[in-house]
Amino acid sequence: MRSISLRCLLLLSLGACSSCALEPTPRPDPGRFAGEIAAFAKREPEKGGIVFVGSSSIRMWPHLKRDFVGLPVINRGFGGSVSNDLVVNFDTVVGRNEPKLLVTYCGSNDINGKLSVDEAFADYTEFLTTAHDRFPAIRVILTAVKIAPRRAGEIPKVNQLNLRLESWAAENNWVRFLDCTSYLADDGDRPIPIYFREDQLHLNAAGYEKWQAILDPVLREEWAKVN
Repeated sequence: MRSISLRCLLLLSLGACSSCALEPTPRPDPGRFAGEIAAFAKREPEKGGIVFVGSSSIRMWPHLKRDFVGLPVINRGFGGSVSNDLVVNFDTVVGRNEPKLLVTYCGSNDINGKLSVDEAFADYTEFLTTAHDRFPAIRVILTAVKIAPRRAGEIPKVNQLNLRLESWAAENNWVRFLDCTSYLADDGDRPIPIYFREDQLHLNAAGYEKWQAILDPVLREEWAKVN
């Protein structure tokens, strides 16, 4: 990224320097998940159900079908994906399955990848808007971005992103923001280690059990709306 002079910074703060605007943060190469995306493409589409999509917190959900018994759920989480990966691979991970209901989890890797809150918000909402444009009757459960001990320094940005997403969801009646991550923090907004694996990043069984308990009644309520 090119250097920015003090004068430019001052002008930027005043909204008067369009020629020295900061360059956008490069997004990771979507091709790094070519193998996982190709594997999804080989599967028979499961149309008209509930697609869970997002990063490793979705991919690593241990017993998705058992946890939401009686519901037509499919898992399309992959790698350490960011929101831009969901945009680029939309047709394979979402579109070909023509879901009635979409459950999304993303955003943490965006912030960890040094995207600003504005950039992470723009990419995430682009993906969600793409889903609605393609399937106008779709409903979306937008699950909150979680915190983790290993990424404690990013908590302020994660909280900002969640507030932006919650506000945006309130303006779009096809999206339901779900705060299903507050249980991960203590009264001081610090991550509680007992809900995380040894890597202090991904959820353990206790963490998923809490997430499932919060999500299950909302998922069934939203599924009833689209049927």
